[in-house]
Amino acid sequence: MLTQTEDQFYEEVGIRVRNFRLSANLGQEMFAELLNLTRASVVNIEKGRQRPSIFQLIRIANILKVEYIDLVPYELNIEKLPVPESQHFDLDYSAIVASSNVDLNERVKNSMNQFLNDISKK
Repeated sequence: MLTQTEDQFYEEVGIRVRNFRLSANLGQEMFAELLNLTRASVVNIEKGRQRPSIFQLIRIANILKVEYIDLVPYELNIEKLPVPESQHFDLDYSAIVASSNVDLNERVKNSMNQFLNDISKK
Protein backbone atom coordinates (compact mmCIF):
# COMPACT_ATOMS: atom_id res chain seq x y z
CA MET A 1 0.00 0.00 0.00
CA LEU A 2 1.29 3.44 -0.92
CA THR A 3 1.27 5.51 2.26
CA GLN A 4 3.45 8.42 1.23
CA THR A 5 2.19 11.62 -0.31
CA GLU A 6 3.08 12.62 -3.85
CA ASP A 7 5.48 15.24 -2.51
CA GLN A 8 7.23 12.65 -0.34
CA PHE A 9 7.39 10.28 -3.31
CA TYR A 10 9.23 12.82 -5.49
CA GLU A 11 11.50 13.86 -2.61
CA GLU A 12 12.55 10.22 -2.29
CA VAL A 13 13.03 9.96 -6.07
CA GLY A 14 15.30 13.00 -5.82
CA ILE A 15 17.29 11.49 -2.95
CA ARG A 16 17.79 8.30 -4.96
CA VAL A 17 18.84 10.22 -8.08
CA ARG A 18 21.33 12.24 -6.02
CA ASN A 19 22.76 9.17 -4.28
CA PHE A 20 23.21 7.27 -7.55
CA ARG A 21 24.70 10.37 -9.19
CA LEU A 22 27.21 10.74 -6.38
CA SER A 23 28.02 7.02 -6.52
CA ALA A 24 28.74 7.46 -10.22
CA ASN A 25 31.09 10.38 -9.39
CA LEU A 26 29.07 12.74 -11.57
CA GLY A 27 28.81 16.42 -10.70
CA GLN A 28 25.54 18.24 -11.17
CA GLU A 29 26.89 20.22 -14.13
CA MET A 30 28.01 17.13 -16.06
CA PHE A 31 24.85 15.25 -15.13
CA ALA A 32 22.73 18.17 -16.33
CA GLU A 33 24.65 18.28 -19.58
CA LEU A 34 24.14 14.56 -20.16
CA LEU A 35 20.40 14.99 -19.53
CA ASN A 36 20.25 18.13 -21.67
CA LEU A 37 18.93 20.03 -18.65
CA THR A 38 20.16 22.97 -16.63
CA ARG A 39 22.02 22.48 -13.37
CA ALA A 40 19.04 24.18 -11.66
CA SER A 41 16.76 21.47 -13.05
CA VAL A 42 19.01 18.77 -11.61
CA VAL A 43 18.98 20.53 -8.23
CA ASN A 44 15.19 20.74 -8.38
CA ILE A 45 14.83 17.05 -9.30
CA GLU A 46 17.14 16.08 -6.46
CA LYS A 47 15.13 18.23 -4.02
CA GLY A 48 11.83 16.79 -5.24
CA ARG A 49 10.61 20.15 -6.55
CA GLN A 50 10.76 19.10 -10.20
CA ARG A 51 8.98 15.89 -11.06
CA PRO A 52 10.73 13.93 -13.79
CA SER A 53 8.62 12.17 -16.38
CA ILE A 54 8.90 8.44 -16.87
CA PHE A 55 10.96 9.16 -19.98
CA GLN A 56 13.33 11.33 -17.94
CA LEU A 57 13.58 8.69 -15.19
CA ILE A 58 14.59 6.11 -17.77
CA ARG A 59 17.19 8.49 -19.24
CA ILE A 60 18.50 9.24 -15.75
CA ALA A 61 18.74 5.52 -14.98
CA ASN A 62 20.58 4.84 -18.25
CA ILE A 63 23.10 7.59 -17.55
CA LEU A 64 23.62 6.37 -13.98
CA LYS A 65 23.77 2.74 -15.15
CA VAL A 66 21.01 1.60 -12.80
CA GLU A 67 17.59 0.09 -13.37
CA TYR A 68 14.92 2.78 -13.56
CA ILE A 69 12.89 0.92 -10.94
CA ASP A 70 15.76 1.60 -8.49
CA LEU A 71 14.82 5.28 -8.69
CA VAL A 72 11.21 4.58 -7.69
CA PRO A 73 10.63 4.51 -3.91
CA TYR A 74 7.75 2.11 -3.94
CA GLU A 75 7.91 -1.62 -3.62
CA LEU A 76 5.43 -3.28 -5.89
CA ASN A 77 4.01 -6.13 -3.90
CA ILE A 78 2.04 -7.59 -6.74
CA GLU A 79 1.10 -11.19 -6.37
CA LYS A 80 0.48 -13.01 -9.60
CA LEU A 81 -2.97 -14.48 -9.42
CA PRO A 82 -3.39 -18.08 -10.48
CA VAL A 83 -5.20 -18.54 -13.76
CA PRO A 84 -7.73 -21.35 -13.75
CA GLU A 85 -6.72 -24.17 -16.09
CA SER A 86 -9.81 -23.53 -18.21
CA GLN A 87 -8.51 -20.03 -19.04
CA HIS A 88 -5.12 -21.10 -20.38
CA PHE A 89 -4.81 -20.57 -24.09
CA ASP A 90 -2.28 -22.11 -26.39
CA LEU A 91 -1.47 -19.52 -29.00
CA ASP A 92 0.95 -19.86 -31.82
CA TYR A 93 2.71 -16.54 -31.39
CA SER A 94 5.02 -17.17 -34.31
CA ALA A 95 1.99 -17.40 -36.59
CA ILE A 96 0.76 -14.06 -35.27
CA VAL A 97 4.10 -12.41 -35.98
CA ALA A 98 4.43 -14.14 -39.36
CA SER A 99 0.97 -13.04 -40.44
CA SER A 100 1.56 -9.47 -39.33
CA ASN A 101 1.13 -6.84 -42.00
CA VAL A 102 4.15 -5.02 -40.66
CA ASP A 103 7.24 -5.39 -42.80
CA LEU A 104 9.82 -6.72 -40.34
CA ASN A 105 13.26 -8.00 -41.09
CA GLU A 106 14.14 -11.54 -39.98
CA ARG A 107 16.21 -10.41 -36.98
CA VAL A 108 13.29 -8.41 -35.59
CA LYS A 109 10.86 -11.26 -36.26
CA ASN A 110 13.14 -13.72 -34.47
CA SER A 111 13.48 -11.36 -31.50
CA MET A 112 9.72 -10.90 -31.32
CA ASN A 113 9.14 -14.64 -31.54
CA GLN A 114 11.62 -15.25 -28.73
CA PHE A 115 9.98 -12.59 -26.57
CA LEU A 116 6.49 -13.92 -27.21
CA ASN A 117 7.59 -17.47 -26.47
CA ASP A 118 9.24 -16.34 -23.24
CA ILE A 119 6.16 -14.53 -21.98
CA SER A 120 3.88 -17.40 -22.93
CA LYS A 121 5.88 -19.68 -20.62
CA LYS A 122 5.12 -17.51 -17.59
